[in-house]
Amino acid sequence: MRIEDPSNYSFVRFEKSTSKHKKYDAILRNKKTKKEKRVPFGAIKPDGTPYQHYRDSTGLGLYSKYDHNDTERRKRYLIRHKKDKDYKFSSGWYAAKFLW
Repeated sequence: MRIEDPSNYSFVRFEKSTSKHKKYDAILRNKKTKKEKRVPFGAIKPDGTPYQHYRDSTGLGLYSKYDHNDTERRKRYLIRHKKDKDYKFSSGWYAAKFLW
């Protein structure tokens, strides 16, 4: 999920996701309208098991037991998803920044 104009939003908090196959929701607030928007990120397999990630640094730590701490695996993930860092506040941006 991409945010049209990230400069119109500010980050509020992380919550456990309300989406079935996502780990977390990043809650953003529109600076003008004050409405909140949810950006789901972090994948969960169809059987309900979360995928591993490098390190859960959301502050909630709900999925910390799925940290693998493998630096080579992290490097490969970041190379595969390097385009995600160009879209601030997108699902991929949050995953790369707070899980990988």
